[in-house]
Amino acid sequence: MNSRFKHAVAFMAASALFLSLNPASAADQPNNVSTTTPASHASARAANRQLAKAVQTALYKQKGLVSEDLHVIARSGKISLVGEVPDQMQIDLAGKVAEGVTGVSSVKNNLTVEDVGR
Repeated sequence: MNSRFKHAVAFMAASALFLSLNPASAADQPNNVSTTTPASHASARAANRQLAKAVQTALYKQKGLVSEDLHVIARSGKISLVGEVPDQMQIDLAGKVAEGVTGVSSVKNNLTVEDVGR
């Protein structure tokens, strides 16, 4: 699998996970009125980015963990891990590291073992 295709697949998986974590849309609101103010929405997005970065940093610093194709999505303390790693031990280790980061309330581990034969 070429690198461009792998990144496209990871992006699509991340997008699908984000949408699954945020099923409510503006169309679900009466008269399309948002229940959050722009400032609170912006601060929530900033908090999500900060938490995702903290988890990504912890994964990067973990000795023995291959983190080149490992991506983090954060939503209100809920973390989703997507990407490919060499083996099941890496999947388990990444999940444990993510769970140990302050602010993480749950981890959905969607990592897969990379297909070496291609």
